[in-house]
Amino acid sequence: MKSKFISILMLLFVVIDSKAQDIDTYYIYKNNDSIKQVDGIDYLLKLFKIKKSQEKIENKKVNFSFFPVDASNAGDRVLVSSFNATFLLGEKENTNNSTVYLIPYISFNNQFGIELYPTIWLKENSWNFVGEYFALNFPQDTWGLGGDTPESNETLVDGKTLRFHQNVLKGILPNLAVGLGYQYDEHHQLEIKETNIDADIPEITTNKTISSGVSLPIVFDNRKNINNPQNGMYASATYLYNDKSLGSDTKWQSLFIDARKYFSIPYARSVLALRSYYWTILSGETPYFDLPSTRSEPGTSSSSRGLQKNRYRSNAMLFFETEYRFNITQNGFLGGVVFVNTTSASEYDTQNFVHWQPAIGAGVRLKFNKYTKVNVAFDFGISKDYASVYLKIGEVF
Repeated sequence: MKSKFISILMLLFVVIDSKAQDIDTYYIYKNNDSIKQVDGIDYLLKLFKIKKSQEKIENKKVNFSFFPVDASNAGDRVLVSSFNATFLLGEKENTNNSTVYLIPYISFNNQFGIELYPTIWLKENSWNFVGEYFALNFPQDTWGLGGDTPESNETLVDGKTLRFHQNVLKGILPNLAVGLGYQYDEHHQLEIKETNIDADIPEITTNKTISSGVSLPIVFDNRKNINNPQNGMYASATYLYNDKSLGSDTKWQSLFIDARKYFSIPYARSVLALRSYYWTILSGETPYFDLPSTRSEPGTSSSSRGLQKNRYRSNAMLFFETEYRFNITQNGFLGGVVFVNTTSASEYDTQNFVHWQPAIGAGVRLKFNKYTKVNVAFDFGISKDYASVYLKIGEVF
C-alpha cells in the first residue's frame, strides 16, 4: 500500500512545463489597455506624502515587507509580526528570487518564540540553501494517534521546542537540484497538564526527546517567485535518517513527498493552484511530537487550513488541496481566494487511510509589493468541528 501512494505522487514529478515562468511587470495588460498596478507601498507613500520614483523602487536590490500575522506553529490567539525580505542574487531570467521570513511572536496562552525560514538561490540557481529554525515555548493540545480521534481526547502538553533544519542543494539540471542536509528537533520540559486520552493510546512517557539525522532532498522548482507563483511547478522528495550515532534518542526514518502545480488563467487574471503531500514514517521508533500531524509538515506547516494544529497525528498522512486565486480590482491591489482541502491520518502503525477530514475556506489578498508580488493574506477556514482565521505574508503554498 505504501509503495502505491509513493508511485502515485512521484508521477506528479513528470507533469512539468520547463518553459513556465512568472511574469513580473509594472503594468497589467487587458484588452490591449495597460492598467498601472497599485500596491500597499503606493498607498503608504501617498498617505505620508513621500515622493519616491517608481524606477528607484523597482530597482531596489532588497525588498522588505512587514505585517502583523499569525504564526503557523503558535496555535490560536496570537500576537505576531512577520518580516519578509525578497532579493535576487543573479539575473532575473535564470535565477529565482530568494526570500527570508522572520516571525517573532507571543500569544495569550503562554506561547512565545521566534521562527526563521530562509530560501536562498545563488546565480543561475546553481546552489539552493533552505533552512527552518525554531526556538519556541510551546504549550499545545494533542488528541492521540489515528485518523478519527474524538474531540474529548483533547490533552494539553506544556513544553519547549528547538529546531535546526538546513538543506544545501546543488543544481544538476535546469530547475532540478539534489542535496544533503541535517535536521535536529528537540522537545524538552514536556509535561502533561491534563489528559483525557484513552489508556489504549500511547502516551507521552518522557520529558525530553531529541531527533538528529541527515536528510537527502531532491527538488524540482521552475517557479520564478515563490512568494506568489503565477505558474510552474514545485516537487520535492526528502528522505530523513535519524540515528543514535548522530545524537538521536532513537533510530528512525521518514519520507516526505510534496508536489505543487500552478496554472495561470490569463484571460481571467487568475491562478489555479494545486498541492498534495505524502508524509510517512518508514521504520523505527519515532518520538510522539515528531510524528506526522496536521499543520506540522516540513517547510511550511501551513496546510490543512480549517483543521486545528496537531488535531490528527499518526505514522503517515496524506493531504490534497485546490485553491483558486483571482483579482478583484483591475489595478491588482485587491484579490481573493477560495480553497478546499482534505487530510487523512492513517490508522496508527498502518498505511490504511480510512478517515478523511475535509475543510473549506476563502480569503482576501492585499498586494503589499507589486515588484516582489508579496501579498498580505487574510483567510478563513472551517471544518466539521473547528474554524479559524489565518493571517500571513505571502501565499500559503
